[in-house]
Formats: sequence, structure tokens, C-alpha cells
Amino acid sequence: MSEAPLRRDGEPIRDPGPTMTLAAPSIARVVDCLLGGKDNFRADRERAREAVAADPLIQQVVVENRRFSRRAVRYLVRECGVTQFVDIGTGLPAAENAHDIAQGHDASARVLYVDNDPIVVAHGQALLAENDRIGVVHADLRDPGAILGHPEFTRLIDLDEPVAVLLTPVLQFLSDADRPEEVMRRIRDALPPGGHLVLSHACPEARPRQVEGVMDVYRSVVPSATARERERIAGFFGDFTFAEPGLTWVSSWRPDVAVPPRVAERVWQLGGVARKPDPAAVPA
Repeated sequence: MSEAPLRRDGEPIRDPGPTMTLAAPSIARVVDCLLGGKDNFRADRERAREAVAADPLIQQVVVENRRFSRRAVRYLVRECGVTQFVDIGTGLPAAENAHDIAQGHDASARVLYVDNDPIVVAHGQALLAENDRIGVVHADLRDPGAILGHPEFTRLIDLDEPVAVLLTPVLQFLSDADRPEEVMRRIRDALPPGGHLVLSHACPEARPRQVEGVMDVYRSVVPSATARERERIAGFFGDFTFAEPGLTWVSSWRPDVAVPPRVAERVWQLGGVARKPDPAAVPA
């Protein structure tokens, strides 16, 4: 008999339907395991142990990536006035999700969660009963048109107003064959002037052996998983203007407590927040 997935309060989550596969590991559940969550199965825990063997700091990597995403949302709401967020590849709910941060600062904030994992979608559906400013879409980043054209996107997101798209760190699960530059171009083009991208991505620059070891484990779950160099990651932002401190190790992006560079680079995720320029503000 298959073990039933549990929420953090110990109760079983709602069955997301026949497309859910429990026999194989899921990257969302592997990450949940690394975060200390309970929404995972034996196969997920085995992959998590393999990731720890490849890099004993991998749990810190995933924790700091989540913290970066939270700080980015806080910055965008408080300092940029953004109240619309599209969180692609959101993963399983954890403490302080995007809507918790955004609505904690502005109750009118709206958040659309997007993921291709049915269990993630099932968790998100439970939030809808309590909060009509949240939407959940079962879709894949490889098809941005399906996200942008989804009825829930239309219900929640007004592209005539600033919106932020969060990709932390889902883009690293697209291979070059998935044409990530084209995917990002379509997303950038859809954003209005004043829109923002929040993006993080595995980069082997500082710790290549550990990064490749973890990515090998990830590829056993998602064969398309790919680490990329700094220049390539920067290119995903196109001509958007970076907020300070630019593209940096995620634990160094506007940290609540200063992080020494040699410590920051151990968390081998590069991240940044960038704003789409307003053509009207550019001199002819």
C-alpha cells in the first residue's frame, strides 16, 4: 500500500488526481525533505540523502534560496509598490510563502502560484478556500503561453500594472534543449514596463565539484537539470535593470545580517531582482 502524503500538520492532503505518481521521486518533494518538511516519500528521502552526500551544505543552499525569495518579495512590496506576483515552480508550501510575505505588507496583494507537480497543486488548492487573492495553476515553465493565457492568470494578474515573476530556482531544471533563453524572452516581453524578474540559478563558479554532484542527483529526478555560468544566468534578465547589489550569491542579496563573501559563495545559487525599463523614460 502506498503511504499517503501528509501536510505539515500531519493530516493527509487531498488527492490531486490520477496524474500524480508516487513511485518516482519528485524534485519538489526532494527539496521539501531538504527543508525538513514531511510532504515526501521514501524515494524522495533517498535522493535527498544522495544530495547531502554530494554537498553537505545542500540544505543550507535550499534554505538560503528560500530566504532570498522572501527578501525579494518584501523588497518589491515595500520599496517598489508591487502587489502582483507570479511564482513559477513554487514548490511545496513552507513557512512564509510568497503570499504570506506580500499580503503581510499589503493585504490587497495577489499571488498566482504555478507548478507542474500535482501534489504542489493539491496543496495550493487548499489555500484557495481561505484566500481569494491566491490562484494555483498546474502548468510548466517550458510553455509560458499556457501560464500567461490561463484563466487564473487573467483573473488575478493585470498586465497594465507592475507585476513580478519569481523563478527561484526553477530555470535550472530546464535543459538547453528546452530553449530557456526563448522561454525567458517570452516572459520578459509579457511583462509591462515596471515589471520585475526575481531569478535564482545554480552556478558552478565557486564550488564546481559540489554543484555538479548535486546536479547529478537532481538529474536522476529531473533529467533536464542544468547548472549554468554567471554570464549565461545574467543573460536571462535581458535588458532589465538590476536592483542593488545586482546578480550575486543569494545569501548576499540584501541580507538581514551581513554575510562574508567566502561564506556567501558556499551557497552556490546566483540570484537577482531586475526591473523592466520604461521605453518612455529612455531618451530618443
